[in-house]
Amino acid sequence: MGLRQWWRTRRNRPVRVEDEPQKKVPTKADLREFIYLDEVSLRSLLSSLTGDLRDGASEQTSDELQTEIGAALKAGNALAGAEASMSSRFQTTNNNSIQTSRKATVQSWFKQFHEIEGLRLIEVTQVEKAAVDQDALLSTTDTSLLARSDELSRGELVEFRVRLSADPVYRLGTMVTEFSGMADDYPEMFEAGGALASLRGAQPIGKVLDRLLVGLIPIRAVAVDYSVVTIENTKCIAHNDLIHHLDLDREPLQIVGVTEQLGYWKDLRRVLFSEAEVTLLGRISRAEIQTDWTPVKLADLFQETVPGLVAQINEAGRSGTSVPQSTPDSNGSRLGAALGQYADAILAHKSRELTDAERDELSLTMTALQDRSGSVSDQHGAFAAIRSRVAELTGVTVGARRELAIREQARVSSGLPLFPALATSTSSAPSGKRATVDDENLIDVEIIAIYW
Repeated sequence: MGLRQWWRTRRNRPVRVEDEPQKKVPTKADLREFIYLDEVSLRSLLSSLTGDLRDGASEQTSDELQTEIGAALKAGNALAGAEASMSSRFQTTNNNSIQTSRKATVQSWFKQFHEIEGLRLIEVTQVEKAAVDQDALLSTTDTSLLARSDELSRGELVEFRVRLSADPVYRLGTMVTEFSGMADDYPEMFEAGGALASLRGAQPIGKVLDRLLVGLIPIRAVAVDYSVVTIENTKCIAHNDLIHHLDLDREPLQIVGVTEQLGYWKDLRRVLFSEAEVTLLGRISRAEIQTDWTPVKLADLFQETVPGLVAQINEAGRSGTSVPQSTPDSNGSRLGAALGQYADAILAHKSRELTDAERDELSLTMTALQDRSGSVSDQHGAFAAIRSRVAELTGVTVGARRELAIREQARVSSGLPLFPALATSTSSAPSGKRATVDDENLIDVEIIAIYW
């Protein structure tokens, strides 16, 4: 049976059929302990199915975020030249009986919602019998065992067992924040090996990510029970136990989504960095299997103004927190090229040409600034120095908006990274190991609950 014939047959049949083996009825109630629960989504979905919901206790949200580290980094401290407000983003507490009662009510709502049959396109299940060949595989009608990519429609409810982990972008921002706080409190620990200079260069990354995330935590979890297989040029999600005996190329399936910090019921340190196996329930937000994802949603707002920002954030998400840095010589030459294009564009905007003497003086200034490529602040200072030098030599100036556009165009054209600590070089990645967009198979979901 071909895939097209299987799909035509499948579309005319209900997802659950009478002649399929019945799932085992559990002999006791499932134990369920929540790590994360989006109460607003749960109430909205359950209300749409059952009608009005009423609390048995007064609704008073009393989640508190405890900031253990609130170090303000000022000029003159261990990280001289940096000025930021860094704070830990970890601990959560529930402080009274009303909160406990409310959460018990929410859990009962979730139990009621979870027990409604036929809502989930994919749910945690067991395979009664593995497929012996491809025809047997294609005869499967249970979407919890085998689902085509185009069956993953927006709004469908899916449930997976996953190895839970925060997206590497969040891990990177957390590491920068925590190390910066420690360096501020204990500078002697970071004096050796140029660690203070590295942290000073990384601090703007932490500040930008913290501002862009605005209380959101992106999740990137690997599905435990499923793989992505290609059958007749069509990607499908298949249960590993179903295809155990088949000679198919399997690729890992990742579940990605964004959670709200206040929705966690446990300390983030205990759940986001240990890759514990949990169950994740969510609604598909982008149809079909995706190959890319932006973990920092607000970064898309700056796509036109700062073209390289989203790409570098996504690259950090694919490469992880151990991001190799471009070599200083490489970034130095890129900065030199960017400064040259920047100066030429400013002059061209006013139709002004340099004399030979003026060009020689400007070239000397650019050469002296090429070693200032190691951090965002250094690069900004180099562009500012060129702008001032051009104004001194020629009297040419441009407005702030035009200057920003010229600077970013020069940066993009020369390949100069906005954040050097996020910039990876092809030569530094091991052969065959460098992450690419095509290597990923993602299901983008709106996360409702994470539990075990």
